[in-house]
Amino acid sequence: MLTAILHTQADLLITARAAYRRGDFETSYAAFSRAGAVGPLALDDLDAMATSALRLGHQREAMRVGELVYVRLARTDPNAAAGKAVELGSAWLSRGEVSVGQAWISRARGLLAEAPDSPASVRLTYLETVVAVVSDDSDLAAERSAVLRAMTLVGAAPAAAGEAYYQLGELRRRRGDIDGAFAAYARARESGVVPQPGAALLRCALGDVDTARAEVRAAIEEADPRHLPRLLRGAVEIALAAGELDEADDYLRALESADGVDSAMRGAVLVRRGRYREALTVLRAALREPRVRESASAVAEVHEWIERAYTGLLTAPA
Repeated sequence: MLTAILHTQADLLITARAAYRRGDFETSYAAFSRAGAVGPLALDDLDAMATSALRLGHQREAMRVGELVYVRLARTDPNAAAGKAVELGSAWLSRGEVSVGQAWISRARGLLAEAPDSPASVRLTYLETVVAVVSDDSDLAAERSAVLRAMTLVGAAPAAAGEAYYQLGELRRRRGDIDGAFAAYARARESGVVPQPGAALLRCALGDVDTARAEVRAAIEEADPRHLPRLLRGAVEIALAAGELDEADDYLRALESADGVDSAMRGAVLVRRGRYREALTVLRAALREPRVRESASAVAEVHEWIERAYTGLLTAPA
């Protein structure tokens, strides 16, 4: 019986590795997942599984598996572990989770203290620049940018600055600094980074819903799979603001296909459809999800939808 199980896992791994080499990430991810259910995966297989998940847009799963890779590497290969920590820091920052991203960046910097000239140092310095800009630490941002320019080839620094300015725009938008947010988004665009969905969400909040819908739709059509979940969440919010509930449902299905179940977004859609009791159950579950718990702004948004659901229950006809 044990021999049969091992043979089954071996077959799955042969399929997964071959699919990964030829760029068939859907088959690769599915086969690695099934093989992992049979028994532990080797480090290289785990890393390939994380990459496959990321290329398919399953960012949450990619980060979960990537963290397993990091734990193993930290015991045997600090330089490789630093590179993985840099990847994870970047992934968390792209989701707007600055504090979690910064924690991974700090881990990477500690591991690279003895290897300041390693390839991962360039990417790490870029991420430190992003965090400095988002934190409004102008002195540190200037210092890290100067280091980055000294380390790279032409063209790397503008991309780093563009992502940093996008994150700064997001911070200002949430603080209600409209002019500052638009200015940061403009700087991001000048550096080659499409400032979405932030710019569209800001236009939506100002009442220009049609433009917001058009902007986020265009961004989704051209999106890299890694950025798709973020764009789809913004698209759901904008569709709800426009009262386009069927459109919101379409975007929600695409989001859950790309990144797994999103209880916060699903709860919001249920509230707008008047299914208040069901929405409360889903939204309470959302408060237990790591993606929500680790973000103060996400927690606040879920509580706002919970309040709307209670209000709906109180005012709904008996």
